[in-house]
Amino acid sequence: MKKLSLLAALLLAVGTCSGCSAAESAATVIQAQGREYGQTIELSEGDIMSTAFFDMTVNSAQFLPEIDGYIPAEETDQFLVVNITVENTFDDMDPLPMSDADFELGYNGADETGTIFPEDEFAVDQLPAEYEIEENGTVTGNLIYVVPGDAEDFQIYYYDLWSDDFEGNTYWLPFSVGQKV
Repeated sequence: MKKLSLLAALLLAVGTCSGCSAAESAATVIQAQGREYGQTIELSEGDIMSTAFFDMTVNSAQFLPEIDGYIPAEETDQFLVVNITVENTFDDMDPLPMSDADFELGYNGADETGTIFPEDEFAVDQLPAEYEIEENGTVTGNLIYVVPGDAEDFQIYYYDLWSDDFEGNTYWLPFSVGQKV
């Protein structure tokens, strides 16, 4: 009976696939196991980024020429400090593993991949490279990026990546930056 159900799901996936290989589509449908995938969710400034695992809010953002005695290596660069709050909404009793690299930054003129990663922890109130959020818990901290002085149109980029390497939806959350210091 299980084989028949699997075959029916496979045939349904093959029949509804357009513009992609049937085998690839069927494999994705089977691997999804009820998980959302394949959507790009473009949010508006001030929205909460609600992913499969957490809700993330941008609380504030500001440019700084120096942080705790550190300055960017390039004279024309500056620090962009983005304060965020992340709430674990995943339906699991285990702590949610997180990384500062979960939140890539997109902006006009970003490198050829379109996004950059935050700097590793070096300042007070900065999110560590790796951390965990307890069930229903929240964490607030800063992500620090090095951006060119003329960078603008900022967005935080995130994609759902499950422990079995299944890629879910992707999210883009734009935000504004306060005045330059």
